[in-house]
Amino acid sequence: MTTPGFRIEANGGDITRLIADRLVSLRISEQAGQQSDSLEIALDDRDKRIPVPVNGTWLRVWLGYGDGGRTPVYMGAFAIDEVELSMGPRSMTIRATASNTAPTLLKEQRTKSWHGTTLGQVVQQIAQQNNLTSVIKGSLASTQIKHEDQTNESDQAFLTRLAEKFRATIKPADGKLVVVPRGDKDNAGNITLTQEDVTNWRATLKNRGAYGAVRAKWLDRSVNKEKVITAGQAGGSLPTFEETQVFKTQAEAQKAADSRLQSLRAGEVRISLQLPGRPDVNAEGLVTLQGFRDLVDGTWNVKSVTHDLGGGGYSTTIECGTQGEDSSDWSTGRDSQGRFTAGGTKGVIARTGSSGDSTGPHLDARWTDGRRITAADADRYLRINGRPPSSYGVTSGYGPRSLFGRSFHAGIDFGTPSGSAISLVNGATYTSNLGYTGAGGYAVQIATPEGNMRLLHLQGGSAR
Repeated sequence: MTTPGFRIEANGGDITRLIADRLVSLRISEQAGQQSDSLEIALDDRDKRIPVPVNGTWLRVWLGYGDGGRTPVYMGAFAIDEVELSMGPRSMTIRATASNTAPTLLKEQRTKSWHGTTLGQVVQQIAQQNNLTSVIKGSLASTQIKHEDQTNESDQAFLTRLAEKFRATIKPADGKLVVVPRGDKDNAGNITLTQEDVTNWRATLKNRGAYGAVRAKWLDRSVNKEKVITAGQAGGSLPTFEETQVFKTQAEAQKAADSRLQSLRAGEVRISLQLPGRPDVNAEGLVTLQGFRDLVDGTWNVKSVTHDLGGGGYSTTIECGTQGEDSSDWSTGRDSQGRFTAGGTKGVIARTGSSGDSTGPHLDARWTDGRRITAADADRYLRINGRPPSSYGVTSGYGPRSLFGRSFHAGIDFGTPSGSAISLVNGATYTSNLGYTGAGGYAVQIATPEGNMRLLHLQGGSAR
């Protein structure tokens, strides 16, 4: 027999025995990327004798099995930010998040230029500024940074941008600022599962073969110019995927393009697995499936893990699939004839156009509070036909500009073809259709973790 076990400390004191006979359920949710992990504990409050915990109390949790000499596995630290009391039956639900161990990382905006440094040094300095301990794994610490500008950006937004550029995950958790290579088998564990190991599973496969080629840039230092290599067949009926990162060498660019093309040809895959509790599974790790069926077997990136302990025992749910934020957008699709439609309809909030005072088809993105906007800001939250806006080129930047009787441009313009599908990523949400705004043409407003953004010169009637 295997007996599920747990241990909980509150501000350093062991409270396991105090709540053991009152525990209704315990759930830990781990997310890949910068999203915060969370904890939810439901307790039986039948006699109103459980003290209501104070917000900000730190809970450290261990989960697993407590027999056969095994000990539960440490799952992390979480700060309480919500307590819910209810009756019928009388209960107390405690909710806590890992991000509350570093609340200032999400708020304060800074302006700073980083020169001749490394990713490890940047992470260490930002961690110190936020009273965190930096933990950086693999070769990322020595990654060279020649020049990066943090302009009116929060530390969280700046680190998110660096994470995208260097294919890493940066997350504040458990009093630490943790940086790991994205999808690296050593950063969060690699497990192998057969069909006999799971109680249920399902897989969704989409957009196989949706791109015909991949273009990647590399810097030729001998002439100090960016050059482009292509993997696959460009110029055919299928679109070309544009890598946004500039690679150090032609070999690195070719390797990245070949790898991306292979992934795109396989399509977008989402797999959900339910199995008996496995505390050794973590988001950002890898899971290898064997004996399920064709197109499901293989090694996949773990997107999220949910651990549930309750009356039904201990179970784990794994969400895994193809790697990369572009793949997770899922706004691409095929029409009724099976032809690729960049953007499709799912997830599309509007389409680009040339309405209002316009020099031609393009997208204008700007912060509603008027602060400087960069291509990185737009790339962080927008996808145009599934691609970052900057892949279409910046046709006009933020700042002084004489056009249509105005001397300042408060947005940034991208050369997007008319009718291109706009979708949102990284926590951005659609808020409102602003209708026809005059000089800005048809426009919409979206909300992002860094503030509200407006998108101008849209195709008439295309917004939600």
